[in-house]
Amino acid sequence: MRNQPRPIAILIFVSILALCVSSARALDIGDTASDWTLTDGAGEKLNYYQDSKGKVSVVLFWATWCPFCRTLMPHLQEAANFYKDAPVRFYALNVWEENDPVKYMNERGYTFRLLLSAEPVAGKYGVKGTPGLFVIDQDHHMLYKRRPGTDDFEVELQVNEAIHGALREEK
Repeated sequence: MRNQPRPIAILIFVSILALCVSSARALDIGDTASDWTLTDGAGEKLNYYQDSKGKVSVVLFWATWCPFCRTLMPHLQEAANFYKDAPVRFYALNVWEENDPVKYMNERGYTFRLLLSAEPVAGKYGVKGTPGLFVIDQDHHMLYKRRPGTDDFEVELQVNEAIHGALREEK
C-alpha cells in the first residue's frame, strides 16, 4: 500500500497538468493575435501592432532548411505580388534557423518583411513546427490558420480568400 498515490497528490498533479495544457494552447480562428517586437534582416526593430495597424497580415513562421516552407513560399509571394497595392502586410518570421535567412530571401526575391529569431513569438502562437501560417485581420483577430498537410495550392487559395474577405469587410 505504500506505493499507492494519494488522491490529493493525483488531484494536484492533474490540476497542474491542466494549467500547463491550457496556457500552451495554440491560437485558433477568432483569437486575438499576440503583439510582438522583433528585429528585421537589416537590424531594425519592428513592432507588429504598430506596423500592421489597419492592415491585414499574413504571418509565416519558417526556416531555410524546411522543405515545406521552400514549396509554400513561392505561392505566398504570388499573393504578396497580387496584394502589393492593398493594405496587406506579409511577415516571414524565421525560427529554429541553421543558415542565413537574409541571403535565402534575397537570392529568391522574396518581398516579405523578414524578422529574425522569432522563437518566442512562435511559442505565443502555438507554433511547434514549420511552416506555421496565419492570416490576421485589421483588428488582429485570427482569420486563417494553416493546417498541417494542406496542399500549397489550397493554402494559397485559402489565404487569398481570407485576405479578400477581410478587405471586403472593411469597405
